[in-house]
Amino acid sequence: MEKTSTNTSHATANVDQKCDQPAADGTDEPPIPHFQPTQSREITRTSSSRTDISDVDVATSAHTLSIPLRREHDRGDEGISLLRLLVSQLANALTLVLLAALGLSFGVQDWVEGGVIAGVITVNTVIGFVQEYKAERTMDSLRQLSSPTAVVIRDGQPAVVPSKHVVPGDVVQIKAGDVIPADLRLFVISNLEVSEQLLTGESVPVAKSTETFKETDIPLGDRINLCYSSTIVTQGRGSGIVIATGMSAQIGRIADAMNSKNNKDDKSGMSFFGRVKDMILNYSGVRTGTPLQRKLTKLAYVLFLCAFILAMVVFAVAKFQITEEVTIYAIAVAVGIVPESLIVVLTLTMSLGTRRMAKQNVIVRKLDALENLGGVTDICSDKTGTLTLGKMSVRKMWIAGAPGEGYELSTQTASNALEPVGTVHKGGDEGPAVDPSNLDEGLAQTLRVASLCNVATIQQNDAGVWVSTGDPTEVALQVFATKLGMGRPTLTPDEDEAATVIEETVCDEKGQSSIDEDKNGGFRFQLQVEFPFSSETKKMSTIYLDHDNPGSSICLTKGAVERLLEGSTSYVPSPATAPNAKAEELASQGLRVIGLAQRIFIPIEVAGITREAAERDFTFLGLAGIFDPPRPETLSAVRACKEAGIVVHMLTGDHLTTAKAIAESVEIITRDAPASVVMTATQFDRMSDSEIDALPELPLVIARCAPETKVRMIKAGKRRGRHMAMTGDGVNDSPALKLAPIGIAMGLAGSDVAKDASDLVLTDDNFDSIRSAVAEGRRLFLNIQRFSLHLLSTNVALVVLLVAGLGFKDKDGSSVFPLSPLAILWVNMITGTPPSLGLGTEKAPLDLMKKPPHSVKDGVFTWALILDTFAYGIVIGITCLISFVIVMYAGVEPGDLASRCNRGFSEQCTLVARARSTVFATLIVEFMLYAWVLKSFDRSVFRLEPGIPFYKTLYENKVLFWSVILACASSVLPIYVPVLNEVVFYQHAIGWEWGVIVAMTLAFILWCDIWKIVRKSVFKVVLSSPEKVIPSTTSSESSSIV
Repeated sequence: MEKTSTNTSHATANVDQKCDQPAADGTDEPPIPHFQPTQSREITRTSSSRTDISDVDVATSAHTLSIPLRREHDRGDEGISLLRLLVSQLANALTLVLLAALGLSFGVQDWVEGGVIAGVITVNTVIGFVQEYKAERTMDSLRQLSSPTAVVIRDGQPAVVPSKHVVPGDVVQIKAGDVIPADLRLFVISNLEVSEQLLTGESVPVAKSTETFKETDIPLGDRINLCYSSTIVTQGRGSGIVIATGMSAQIGRIADAMNSKNNKDDKSGMSFFGRVKDMILNYSGVRTGTPLQRKLTKLAYVLFLCAFILAMVVFAVAKFQITEEVTIYAIAVAVGIVPESLIVVLTLTMSLGTRRMAKQNVIVRKLDALENLGGVTDICSDKTGTLTLGKMSVRKMWIAGAPGEGYELSTQTASNALEPVGTVHKGGDEGPAVDPSNLDEGLAQTLRVASLCNVATIQQNDAGVWVSTGDPTEVALQVFATKLGMGRPTLTPDEDEAATVIEETVCDEKGQSSIDEDKNGGFRFQLQVEFPFSSETKKMSTIYLDHDNPGSSICLTKGAVERLLEGSTSYVPSPATAPNAKAEELASQGLRVIGLAQRIFIPIEVAGITREAAERDFTFLGLAGIFDPPRPETLSAVRACKEAGIVVHMLTGDHLTTAKAIAESVEIITRDAPASVVMTATQFDRMSDSEIDALPELPLVIARCAPETKVRMIKAGKRRGRHMAMTGDGVNDSPALKLAPIGIAMGLAGSDVAKDASDLVLTDDNFDSIRSAVAEGRRLFLNIQRFSLHLLSTNVALVVLLVAGLGFKDKDGSSVFPLSPLAILWVNMITGTPPSLGLGTEKAPLDLMKKPPHSVKDGVFTWALILDTFAYGIVIGITCLISFVIVMYAGVEPGDLASRCNRGFSEQCTLVARARSTVFATLIVEFMLYAWVLKSFDRSVFRLEPGIPFYKTLYENKVLFWSVILACASSVLPIYVPVLNEVVFYQHAIGWEWGVIVAMTLAFILWCDIWKIVRKSVFKVVLSSPEKVIPSTTSSESSSIV
């Protein structure tokens, strides 16, 4: 093969070193790999369609070729920046307030207080850094799972590997919808067209070729025997040898050139202040993360402004006689209003949720979808492989014929649907067996269409297990044809199989390599043209040269029955039964019906023939009825969706009768469903938008669905205010997947283009996984509301306590603080992250999927959540204030507030210190028990789940349980540990005051139960919008707070 002066135009894979190659000109580009005699392997066309290259061989060859397996110079945003994570911890609102307090403490030489504040900053920063690092690692690993993949030949078998693991020398299969994983030299193609707009700017896909060119300097866009990394296959299929990867590929060189400038041009026009502003906004989190994360970050900075206002209030109460104590207290009050752990807990909760979903076969590609997944109102699902098993088998085949000559074949599938064994009966299961060695011509012609108009393969691997490649429908047809001795390998050479690489290369007198295509290995048929299946025409066609009939080529076509009949002019011979009627009969049995037809050509007519010219004037041969049973779990999943208020739609390419039969079997529709809920794509597409909007409900089943139909369905749903999830697998599905609020791609059957356009990827293509994803989305949404409510309520409680506490005046007229500044910091640190993280891991209520979807428009911060925040927070603050008053004025030894008790502990401040200890313990205990209260928004903490003791329910969430226990236990340390209590926290040991703590805590728990009873009535009065009122329920939990 050839070599160019640029070293990139064509592969230089000298398989046996028979061809002379021109020497490379001097260039600064990295050399293209050569397969030297000591490294290369002669890969010849064999009947087994296998190669003997192993994973180890590939790795060794890649190393010998001096091309890195891992692209060490790859650059991008996928890595985790430790510096960015650290800066983000120091740039949050809480840390900024604490740093101000630290500077002030050291400025006035209060080393104890400054040291404690420094410790708090360190602990918060370390905890936040570790948690966010774990979250980033989790998300990075999940991104790897959803990254593009490639099909390569390893150990003689096709294997799916991440695209980044493809190495030079690999043999790669590509098909429509794939993103090319590396630069390839093509050697087998079938109608292959690739969109190279990313590289060349040309919007028209490029038709590829396998021919060798003599020129040594060819422009990038004219190298039609190469495919380039990151370009997209728009049509056809092919195979090629990897010649460059990573930064050595064409797209890598462009990236390297751009990165070499360090992106200076991007901000060259910005002023210094503009660059500083941009850096601050990025590191502060206002511009990064999901919409909810950005919203919470902005909330944190709004609360930071509120914190500044509260500090001014403290100064105003002190009549702006700003002493050291007043300043520290003002800062502590400011800290109290900032929910410092809100962003960290949200990030970690979402990362844990994505990991949990990955275990349920759902990969989250975009976190935005995770926030809205629980609000899905409609699921538009494909049928084949999603609602059904995707393990297809031909159950019946009808051969067209004259009266008394047409007949039906039937067969039963073995335990392994891929194994081509079993008897085929004529005229029914009890009829005579068909002899594969004595097939009549009508049946033989029909089987040839099933076998040759087909790119699927079946074979036994080295372990003796039957495996397949290709579309499940084509696999089923191939298995059936093989049962009767008409499998593809017996009719045509496997020159277009992915496992075949290159025949032994020979050179002509001009030094060019060529492949001898005159010999056909004794096979009857030789492939000339292939028109792959089109979602628009609903057909696939192949044209073969028939060596048994010289001067004859045959076009074999399969596809939708009605489309084939439109182009058919005759039958073999005139059938006794109309094909449409027979198709309806088979479809009513739940079989997927495929039409089979052929057409004879003169070989000279094939050259340059278009699809439109080839797919007409057919002779209709027969029908294949393919059985694809519903998945066992589909029925229960559809029922669960209905209970959850989710409407399930089936959008399938199948025949209308087949689609209706399957939909009825899984209860998407009932047998008495109105006609408007079942229609074909043609009927739906003919309707205007106003006509669709006038329908009582959107169709539940659309048959013969085209990609454009899915787009119209999404738009119609949006006009009705529906939050729809749409599944897809093909290239043409990508517009619908992008337009849908939740786009779901198939991981097994889906194309790379579809996956890239989606929000979620199903690794098992199972409808039940969608149900699981929606349930997990609801659980995450509910838990986000739980810990948001907990954090905000505790902040409200602190503000009520600390601001109202300014009203306690000592003998000097100065305010006596109900808590010391360091006690406030301690409460913030202990009661913030641990219980919130526990609430974030709370399990889903048993009836979570029995509630209607939450409002996506309202989001997490509903008016109901705001009312709950103040209802709980104000009562906590009041009970703590009451505990302070009881100890000071109505206790065993009532006294006065003394003086100068804010500066330290003294004998005259003992009573104040005991009151502070009481407030401190009350606050922590109520905060932590409040986390248990939020396990349910509707039920008492003592009756969280009917029939189960409350203590068992509390212990189920061990993270939350031990967070509450340990935090409550820690409250005794600042009360009883010498020095720590009096010198640092200005507190004193207590005794009888524990009775006050218990009483105030019980009063708060009682209030919680009362509020849960009356809250819905209050919402009905306060919230005027009816859709914001919580629906009445007797269950243990609501799907959201509203």
